[in-house]
Amino acid sequence: MLFDPRSFVPALDAGQPGWAPAQQHSVAGRRPAHDFLTLPAVSASIPASGILTFGDERDINDLVIAQFRAGVIDAKHVSNPAGVGDAFAQAFYGWLAPRVPTTKVLSFDFALIDHQAVESEISEFGFDMQETSALYLGIRLEEETVYTVTEERAAAMRALHPSLVFMTFQLIRAATARSLHLRTPDDLLDMFARWHWEFEPLTDDDEAREVLKERYGGDDPDIDRYLPSVVRPLLAPDETLPRWQWAQSDRNLSLLSRRKLRELARLGASDWRGSLCTALADLDLAISRMGKATLLHNAQWAEPAYSAATIAYAETDYVGEVLDDHFECANNSGSATLFQCFIPLAGKTATIQAQYAVLDDTLKLIAVLDRVLEHFS
Repeated sequence: MLFDPRSFVPALDAGQPGWAPAQQHSVAGRRPAHDFLTLPAVSASIPASGILTFGDERDINDLVIAQFRAGVIDAKHVSNPAGVGDAFAQAFYGWLAPRVPTTKVLSFDFALIDHQAVESEISEFGFDMQETSALYLGIRLEEETVYTVTEERAAAMRALHPSLVFMTFQLIRAATARSLHLRTPDDLLDMFARWHWEFEPLTDDDEAREVLKERYGGDDPDIDRYLPSVVRPLLAPDETLPRWQWAQSDRNLSLLSRRKLRELARLGASDWRGSLCTALADLDLAISRMGKATLLHNAQWAEPAYSAATIAYAETDYVGEVLDDHFECANNSGSATLFQCFIPLAGKTATIQAQYAVLDDTLKLIAVLDRVLEHFS
């Protein structure tokens, strides 16, 4: 069951997601793919939303009562509800709507979904759900756009500090681990290795050549083009990767403190690098303030077809090839959804209040992350 307050709360109508169960969604409809990649439409066989049901709402009564009693959502947002689920949806979106940031890079949405619909979405994957609830908050990803750092920007960042590119991707990965699914160079490298190097991102040219000969034939001219020494500098240079993925393990790159990032912001204040370093320092602070809390605790992964964005290092055909392969696989198998994950809603006062607090912090984190990524758009 997808709950949508639009029919009953006109003031909240603008921008709220619809609940048409068979809707087809645009892939990159709001932004261009920077001329070097156009994402294909995902097959209609991939579910675009949770299944809408009109059954007995008794299964969610206790949870909804507990949610209202916890004192976070407010009944003042409820108007002429069609039922228990709709009353909760109106109150929930009344709390959520003013907190969701307006983003320029990240593309995402939320949906309230009942247990039956979640099970239907993920049934083909064979997942064993560890944490269950009568209702879930789904993170919906319906389109994906590729953004590129570019070598020119990377060189300017290195000129300000040799480790700035490394620190930028380190913070982006730390933020996405607590919020939205993004594809970064380490993901793209893993995807490329899956297709061309037998799942070995740390393979060398000799080993990769043998694998490629078996796949393409020994005389195929594409073999040299797919060697790690050729691919990695364009798709995923070491400074964009976590240390364990480095091809050159003795590189002298280090993490930068928040104070150092503020200092670099002052040094680079005359151009875009100053605002980037300010945003990075703010992102580091937002991550630190969350401590070990994460909205994704006990969330059920949903095998998303799309990510909230892809952040590539360079404008290269390798990015397009990797994503084309990914979408073709999703098309042919149908083994993907338009949801990142499903977060079980808490049912006890203390955990309900804690969950809303971390959701609020996560939305603030997403807003700062988007400020960082805006520099590469």
